[in-house]
Formats: sequence, C-alpha cells, structure tokens
Amino acid sequence: MRARHVTPALLSGALLTFSIAGAQTLPGTLPPASQTPAAPPAQPVLRPPVGVAPATPTPTTPAPTTTLPQPAAPAPSAVTTHYRGTIQTLDGPFLTLKTADKKTVSIGLTTATRLAHNRTLQLTDLLPGWYVGAAVLKSPDGKTLRAQGIRVYPANARGTGEGAYPIDPANPARLLVNGSVTQVTPGGIGGTVMLAFHGSEPQGSATCDGKAAADGQGCTGAATIAYARGVPIIAIEAGTVDQLLPAATVSVIAAPDAGGTMVATAVTIERDPPAKPQKPE
Repeated sequence: MRARHVTPALLSGALLTFSIAGAQTLPGTLPPASQTPAAPPAQPVLRPPVGVAPATPTPTTPAPTTTLPQPAAPAPSAVTTHYRGTIQTLDGPFLTLKTADKKTVSIGLTTATRLAHNRTLQLTDLLPGWYVGAAVLKSPDGKTLRAQGIRVYPANARGTGEGAYPIDPANPARLLVNGSVTQVTPGGIGGTVMLAFHGSEPQGSATCDGKAAADGQGCTGAATIAYARGVPIIAIEAGTVDQLLPAATVSVIAAPDAGGTMVATAVTIERDPPAKPQKPE
C-alpha cells in the first residue's frame, strides 16, 4: 500500500505542498524516526530582575501636521488691496511676493482667481480689427497724440471703456483712447496706428470724444496716434499657474477671506522672469 506524505517547500515567497510517491510503509507501523517531526524546544519565560518593575510601552506620538489651510474665496463686499511685486515662491495654493516697497506678503489662490498674462508685441504685430487701448499724451496745440503705452484687450472685452477721454485729473493732456485698429503704418523711429471708436457725443457732431454709452450708439470718431520705438505694446491673454514663476513681475488684487487670509481675486503676470544668459559654447 502506498502512502503519500505532504512536505512543505518555499518557492518565490509562497508556501507550496506537493506529494511524494513511492515511500513504503508497513501496515500498523510508524514512519521511521527520521520522518517524525521533532517537538519544538520550550521557550524560557523571561522575567524582570527582582525589584525592577516591568517596562511599560512608550506611547507613540503622531507627527505634527504641516498642511496649510486652504484659502477660501473672499466675500464680495471685502475691501480689496492692490499689490505689485516679484514672485518669490509658489507653494501649493499660496503665492509669496516681494513688493515694490520691499515687503514680503503671502497671498492665497483659489479656483476662482482670474489669471492674466501680458505678452510683449511689436507695432507690426497689431492687426486691423483688434480692440486696443492707447494711453496717449496730447501735444499743447492739440494736433498730435503720442503713445505712452498700448494694450491689446481680449476678444471678450471688446467695447469696454470705448471712447477718448482724460485719465489724469492733474494733467488733462493725458488721454485714454479705446477703439478698434484700422491701420498700422511703420516708419521712421516707430510709426503710426489709427483707431476708430464711439464717443459720448450724438451722431453727426463736429467732434467726437468722451466715453461711449453702453449701447455704443454715440458719435463715431477716429484718432491717429504717433508711436515711438520702445513704447510698450502689451497683449492681455489668459494666464496659467505654470506662468507663476520666481522672478516674474505680477500685479495682484486681493481681499481677506473669513479667516483673515489675503486671497487673490485677480493676478496679472506683467513680465516673465528675465531670460538666463546663454553660456558660450
């Protein structure tokens, strides 16, 4: 009669069993002693020395948490503060700035924070139909408008603030002209750009200026603006978190949330970090 004995084997971390055939065993006899498993030796009972109290386990103290509270959107009625400076770090939802007056501030970001990015353009990049705003200085004789800066607005801002009107109560010669590009003429030390806009005067007026009404039904005006090379032309585009890099210059509008944390409602990346100089090969 054949009997099968199960022998454990360890293979690749798993305990397997298999049958061995061919071991002869007589009826009514025990297997050889070599096949009888030996009883494990008794383990000694360890006791502390006389007069020494048994040690008690030390409770484990959980590591302190370093998770920062997530900022919440500020209330619509909260008072806003404007910051301008360079980015030091972006740590999770918190942006650290070094402001123009050398102060360091931490401002929270939320999914409701609007991000915008300024892209530098050349005069020849301007295309007819683009809606732009030109800050200009009117000459004493009123015949020449010289550009001090031009901004290209996003398409969804078309018509916002349209017209030609003063922007500096201390200097009436400083105007803002918001309108659509009709012609760009490079030349000389810069060139000219022509804008068409609606103003506040009735249709058919001899002159057209002022801010257009919301329905844009006012007078139709035009302005020829002299542009000098080096005057900034900036396109305002949608921004991304990836553009919030150290050394970038930003403008931030923020307000406190319910816990007092300053939270940004809008961040404009005005200038990207300076390009690193290329090493000579």
